Amino acid sequence: MTPEEYAQAVRDAVGGHPDREELLEDLDDHLLEIAAESDVPLEDRLGPPSVYAEELMAAYGGRAESRQKRRARPREWALGAHATLLRQGPYQSFVAFLPELRPGWWVLRGYLLAMLLLSLSGEGRIVPGSLADWAVVAVAVWASVWLGRRRGGRPAGVLATALNAVSVLVLLAGLMAAESSSGPDSRPVAMVEPGPNVLLVGTGAKGVYNIKPYAKDGTPLTDVYLYDQDGNPLTTDPESYGYMVDRSCGEPILNRYPLPLVELKSEMAKKGRLKDGMPVPVPSSSGCPAATPSPTPTK
Repeated sequence: MTPEEYAQAVRDAVGGHPDREELLEDLDDHLLEIAAESDVPLEDRLGPPSVYAEELMAAYGGRAESRQKRRARPREWALGAHATLLRQGPYQSFVAFLPELRPGWWVLRGYLLAMLLLSLSGEGRIVPGSLADWAVVAVAVWASVWLGRRRGGRPAGVLATALNAVSVLVLLAGLMAAESSSGPDSRPVAMVEPGPNVLLVGTGAKGVYNIKPYAKDGTPLTDVYLYDQDGNPLTTDPESYGYMVDRSCGEPILNRYPLPLVELKSEMAKKGRLKDGMPVPVPSSSGCPAATPSPTPTK
């Protein structure tokens, strides 16, 4: 009997077995390999086709039963652990209390699913931002409660399980996002545009507190108004360097250089204070400059 004839006889013996396709999937290749190993007929090596078919079905049935047992083993362990814990009073009370939480979970599930849908169509948020969003939430909550109260068959149970899983994932994602946003580095930072500042480059100094302009021929200039590239008055911060503008002759113009500065005396800094908290300036020994109108810069 050739390998093809033997295989056909095995197929006839298998008949209408429920797992016929899996049983005969590699039969031809297996018989060809056995036939190529020796000249001994297949009937002598494997036995009659009917016997080989019975052995094949028995072996496959044992493997299928073993797979079913392996699949059922985790479920049996879970059921056994649940039955053991039910003997404990606190766990038994907790299990009895769980059904009372179902309505609240149905509402929360609908809310979470609604916020998930809204986040897919716009900016994610925790609370609906418009009446239309609240309408979506109301419909989702109603549908979730309706599904929870419905006593359906397997399709409804599968749908409820899938929605529960998605809701739990959304809830966990929201909790993680809330935790990350509450960190010290996640607070909104207000960007304040710095005011005009003058830096002295190339001398190692951190900044300047006065400017002394000179003419082309080296003559010192006075009452020179300085502005930046945007037309804003260019001012310095002499108080940071132990000086302040002399206000004994009135309120000076802070972008007219050179500034009339006086050194902050230690005793004056300790005792004398103006109403705004500024130290009392030392009176200037020179006369007050004549008041001149401040020019308007042209851009």
